[in-house]
Amino acid sequence: MDLFPPDKILVDRVKNGDREAFTTLMERYQQKVFQTSMGFLHNQADAEDLTQEVFIKSYKSMKSFRGESSFGTWIYRITVNKAINQLRRNKLRAFAGLDAMKGEDSAADTNADAPLLRKEQKEQIKDALTKLNNAQKKVFVLFYYQELNLKEVAEVLELSPKATESLLFRARKNLQKELD
Repeated sequence: MDLFPPDKILVDRVKNGDREAFTTLMERYQQKVFQTSMGFLHNQADAEDLTQEVFIKSYKSMKSFRGESSFGTWIYRITVNKAINQLRRNKLRAFAGLDAMKGEDSAADTNADAPLLRKEQKEQIKDALTKLNNAQKKVFVLFYYQELNLKEVAEVLELSPKATESLLFRARKNLQKELD
């Protein structure tokens, strides 16, 4: 018995009524779906609700999953679409949660004002991100927050790699303009 069966085998099992297989898929992707939701919604309760909605939708839609992309790509696509719809419904303009300072050691970290400075910088990034169009936001979150490569982002968003690269370039350029 394979302790870590591939997604494709689990998907086939789910299609044949195996609920435990779906539980395994959910456990495998739950954190990534939640993190992606947080990248868009920046509200833990909303992200938790969205994560639950994503898995309910994916379970109900599993029979229609054709396997033309990986299960991971498919679940990301559902997450991104649901997150954008949630933003539209709630008219949320806040798009925080991306920590531009992540992994960076700066001299300011030793300063007593460092937490205040980081918070201020996060607010500036949040404000700048609200000025990006939805396509640029999607690419930016998936590339930087979820750390997907350009090919994976292109698959999730159903775009060509060149279009994805172009959107990421424009997102960076527009953010830089807003932050200068």
